Amino acid sequence: MDHKFAFLVILYILPASCGGNEYINRPPVKICTSSLECPAGFCCRDESGDLVKGEGCQQNSFGECIPDGTSVTGTCKRGPSKPDARCTDRCGCGKGHTCYRTVTGFCCPSTTCWEAKAAAKDKKYWDNCRPPKCLPPPSANPGK
Repeated sequence: MDHKFAFLVILYILPASCGGNEYINRPPVKICTSSLECPAGFCCRDESGDLVKGEGCQQNSFGECIPDGTSVTGTCKRGPSKPDARCTDRCGCGKGHTCYRTVTGFCCPSTTCWEAKAAAKDKKYWDNCRPPKCLPPPSANPGK
């Protein structure tokens, strides 16, 4: 018997015989309606990878989510939100990006993954914006 083959057989059989199958098998798919239902490090995402049911949503003046047609259910998936995608404190962004909500004229746009330097520049601008030199935007501002 080839020694490499025997070694591979032992690597496969040993964890299974010691109750280590959880390391061999993939975890089961967990259906969810909110990221709070997912284990730590996982977020509830739809088939395209977006957060479900308005997590990180645009809000009205009462702080309520405005329906945006996103999926109501998804599966718990590991990984950060993509650039320009909705995000939350729990389901943040990848390296070099930050979860940020810019200023608009009416109310609260979705929190999205911004390039970190662009978000810092936009935040600094709006933090220092004072009439009459600077007025809030009359409508949604992309901030870039």
